[in-house]
Amino acid sequence: MKVLHLISGGDKGGAKTHVFTLLSALKEEIDIKVVCFTNGVFYQEIQNMPIDSELIKQRYRNDLSVIKKLVKLIRSERYNLIHAHGARANFIAMFLKLFISTPIVTTIHSDYKLDFTENLYKKYIYTWLNTIALKFIDYYIAVSENFKNMLIERGFKENLIYTVYNTIDFEKELNILPKDEFIKKHKLLVEDKTIIGIIGRFDYVKGHEVFINAAAQILKTRKDVIFLLAGEGIEKNNLVQQTKKLGINKNVFFIGFIEDIYSFINIIDINVLSSYSESFPYVLLEGARLKKATVSTNVGGISDLIIEGETGLLVKSGDYRELSRKILKLIEDKNLREVLGNNLYNFAKSNFSKESMKNRHIEIYKDILKKQKDANKLFDVVLSGYYGFNNSGDDALLKAVIDSIRKEKEDIKILVLSRKPKDTMQEHNVFSINRYNFFTIIRYFRRSRVFINGGGSIIQDITSTQSLIYYTVMLKVAKACGLKLMIYANGIGPITKKYNEARARNALSICDYISLREPQSLNEIKRLHVRNKNINLSVDPVFAIDIDDITKIDNIIRIENIDINKNYFVVSCRSWKYNEDNFVKKMAYVINKVNKKYNIIPMYVPMHPNDSNILREIANKSNTEHVFLSKVYDVKKLLSIISISKLTISMRLHTLIYSVSSNLPVIGLVYDPKVKFFIEYINQDTFIDTSNMDVEKLLSMIENILINYEEVKEEILKESLRLKALARNDAKVVIKLLE
Repeated sequence: MKVLHLISGGDKGGAKTHVFTLLSALKEEIDIKVVCFTNGVFYQEIQNMPIDSELIKQRYRNDLSVIKKLVKLIRSERYNLIHAHGARANFIAMFLKLFISTPIVTTIHSDYKLDFTENLYKKYIYTWLNTIALKFIDYYIAVSENFKNMLIERGFKENLIYTVYNTIDFEKELNILPKDEFIKKHKLLVEDKTIIGIIGRFDYVKGHEVFINAAAQILKTRKDVIFLLAGEGIEKNNLVQQTKKLGINKNVFFIGFIEDIYSFINIIDINVLSSYSESFPYVLLEGARLKKATVSTNVGGISDLIIEGETGLLVKSGDYRELSRKILKLIEDKNLREVLGNNLYNFAKSNFSKESMKNRHIEIYKDILKKQKDANKLFDVVLSGYYGFNNSGDDALLKAVIDSIRKEKEDIKILVLSRKPKDTMQEHNVFSINRYNFFTIIRYFRRSRVFINGGGSIIQDITSTQSLIYYTVMLKVAKACGLKLMIYANGIGPITKKYNEARARNALSICDYISLREPQSLNEIKRLHVRNKNINLSVDPVFAIDIDDITKIDNIIRIENIDINKNYFVVSCRSWKYNEDNFVKKMAYVINKVNKKYNIIPMYVPMHPNDSNILREIANKSNTEHVFLSKVYDVKKLLSIISISKLTISMRLHTLIYSVSSNLPVIGLVYDPKVKFFIEYINQDTFIDTSNMDVEKLLSMIENILINYEEVKEEILKESLRLKALARNDAKVVIKLLE
């Protein structure tokens, strides 16, 4: 990972400490570089650190000539991420966005609306520019939860904001000036005095006037106390005049800007912060490093470090009387100062270390890069199956998978590989491309996230090896393009050829999740020795589809001449090379017998246009009253049509599935093992082989169902409810893979 950090170069105080600590930690793990825009304190000091840095100097604050140099640097060095710090860097980053696609993150070190209060021009112009620039940044790191909430309240999106608290290096050796030397250097009269210190720029937001008012209150009762103010800024003269007006100037010392903060903290007894607004100030962590008792206003994220009565004392912002009482409490109780100081040190070391900062930033960087990669994806899901072949069962599968996933994530972006993309797009409201246009498929794979083999028995070679090759190759190509792979409620097998076993085994082993339609597919997976831990038993996705209200098919009932006052049983067959020679004749015989004995009418249901031929032959030979559906209806309509029947006899698996979903008893005509497997999966034994039709056995099954109808139907209802519950789980897995 390569990360480029941008900072003005003149930063002081907490921001400088934060970035120095961060960079020294990150350089151990990732490739970093710092670019500064002014030759200030920060840039001068970083020259002495083992961190790659460069000065791309601005002639004035709004000099945008640096953009061209930065763009060249970012492109030539191929940085993965840009990390900005501060208003100047944010302003430049805003213009960088016009020329690069590299994601940009900025750290919010303070309340940006209070950053420039030293004069009216900066307050209104710089604050305004920074506010605009921040809106163009991709991601944000807040240095406290309080600041994160502030950003959210101001309209920034929560999912783009991370939190990392300021930290310091507790292991770093400190070079501290001895107390007597520091006191002598600054000409301080501190003998036998308790020293109260405050560090920070003299700006209204830091609340120094509150600190001085509190000092005046304390000095009314305690003359053995002095107050040190370290810093500089436009409020200094006002503060000096305030001390004179209060008559406390002999006990209050302004010692100017302190570069060696630890030497200052070392000589004080109590560390104070009186700000009106803060994020998570370093001065408190620096005080913790030297085990200093602390009193602070309860603003920003301070309460995450200073816990009242445990690691320090907290006061309300602006309340100088409360501040004076809390400071006085520590002045009078030296033992309490020691306890709070030690507690603060231990707590800060455990929770705000350099190591935790490093790990959290690397975690954030990785998450940003993942989000950026996902944002460049056109499609969340690519669906592959036997789609676009005018097969009702497979079209039902597609609808079921799409509807189930959309129930979990309404705005999911789906691409379907189909033989007839235009029809698929129109029918299912998805984008679709031709399943055989391999160059286009690969192009879209590279901009998608999850690849799904969506239902059906597609990992098998009983129909053809060519089909197996297609689906296994698609899995491997998708994996090579970086997609997650899911087998979505598939039937696996039969696989009859050794070389096809290896082909299937290799493809299934690279999948991220496999759900299987029935237990026999799980047995086939085991037989193939597939090495994959994420294999689970599921059910055909069609069970997730809700049945339409019967009133919605009134028009179909009229067109197909269905009399809903009569009883029907569904017959669904297909031509198959292994059907016995007398298959049509025997089916017609059975239908005739059932019609006459039980007065129920056959309803011939084609699931594919080619089914009509064999069904017409059976209907003509049976010579009974019947209903013959004039076309292949979609799954919703078929579910409703089938639901008005009493029984289903079918070779077609999805006619059986629709029937069980409608709580109908079923008899499977087994031309393919999947039919037998399904009947067994619903804990029934009502199936018969089409290659050797046992007519008497079939008639006996029908009779048993009709005689014990309510009991059998109750069994089917229980199985239907069980399978519908299972069907809903696979869509949830898809969303987990996306996440």
